Amino acid sequence: MAKKNETTTSGKIESKFNNFLIAKKKLLIIVAVAVLVIVAGLWIGLSIADSRADNLQLSIDNLQRTYSEWTYLEDKTTSEAESMKDSLETELSDLASKGGKSYPVLKAEYLLGLISYEDGAFDVALDHFLTVAEKGSQTYLGSLALFNAGVASEQLGEIGKALEYYQSVYDTYGSEAAEAAKALFSVARLHEAQGNNDLALAVFQQLADEFSASEYAKLAQTRLVMLQ
Repeated sequence: MAKKNETTTSGKIESKFNNFLIAKKKLLIIVAVAVLVIVAGLWIGLSIADSRADNLQLSIDNLQRTYSEWTYLEDKTTSEAESMKDSLETELSDLASKGGKSYPVLKAEYLLGLISYEDGAFDVALDHFLTVAEKGSQTYLGSLALFNAGVASEQLGEIGKALEYYQSVYDTYGSEAAEAAKALFSVARLHEAQGNNDLALAVFQQLADEFSASEYAKLAQTRLVMLQ
């Protein structure tokens, strides 16, 4: 008897479930289609994002090659050289204006800084370098741009700012940064030039101790001998 009741109950449940499926068939189809549309949209969105990233990378690679070709020109005053630079700046500006913190965008901004520096527009170069340093924080482009901000500031006669930027390379990125030893040497060099020999000695000693294998450590050791 119990078995018969279980069978009857099971049949009722199955019947109700089938009736539910029939009644809600249209709704379930709509939900299924919506899910498929969402999944397809995500896939298309990711594909477009990947394609855009690839295109940006290809663009900056080509622009880097063009920049290298321009820098190697012996005479940059020819009409051909000027035309190459103008075209390069236009394309780099277009890429940099896309915004964001992707490598191609930051590299475009950085190259614009290098071109401005070579043109002697140190204030413009400084703006480009500081933009990269801010947006590219904790990247190798960020530390490189921060160091170059120091170089541009020196050219502008802003020694206090130059010291700040050079010191920030080490303070922000530590000894692992490729520019760390060079930045510390610049800090010590500027302190010495300002007559702050005690500060210069301290930084030269730090450089000699912490970066003993660096060429800048050897230069620091020479300065230590001269100043002591």
